[in-house]
Amino acid sequence: MRRALPLVAPAILLLSLACQPRAAAPVYGPWEEGLTLAFEDPSQPQPQRSADRLQVRVARSSMAPGAPRLVQLDLTSLRGQMSLLVRHQDGGIALLGDDGRVVAQTLPAGFPAVTAWEARGAQFRVVGRATWEGAALLPATSDPVGVWVEARPLQGPHRRTLYLPNLGEVEAQEERDGAWITVNRLVARGFVDLPAAPRP
Repeated sequence: MRRALPLVAPAILLLSLACQPRAAAPVYGPWEEGLTLAFEDPSQPQPQRSADRLQVRVARSSMAPGAPRLVQLDLTSLRGQMSLLVRHQDGGIALLGDDGRVVAQTLPAGFPAVTAWEARGAQFRVVGRATWEGAALLPATSDPVGVWVEARPLQGPHRRTLYLPNLGEVEAQEERDGAWITVNRLVARGFVDLPAAPRP
């Protein structure tokens, strides 16, 4: 019995660590109600760049524990306005149609642990993690480290997108003549309404 006692303590420690509550997995998209993001294409000259600015606002969010978690995004530009409904589930993000069916899978379930997938005739792969160069416009509580994803469509330029936790896409680049050119970048972040309570 005495010989078994030294083995019991490590076993109990391992069991207690396994039973600890795990932190919620990061959500790689905007979800806080009232969060408003503005994007510009830095490859465009002014005043075209400002004229084509896109604003994305989280109009509604049901990010309570459990799946699925739905978020309504309102997109506004000088050309007009539209709303999108997205579903966050198991790390994946799906765009839903008016009938509630999946129209497109933006990120796969298990992201970012899933490192390669195919969707809409394009091949996607996780390039790696990186600190976003534009993180100075984020509050100190935001995580500036995101995940670069490369898309290789059947037609058109290759594209790389950097996704940050709780924001989603903050920068996108296209391959042009062997160089990566930024074509979409987050340039402003704020709240139109009071921010929602922190996600559990």
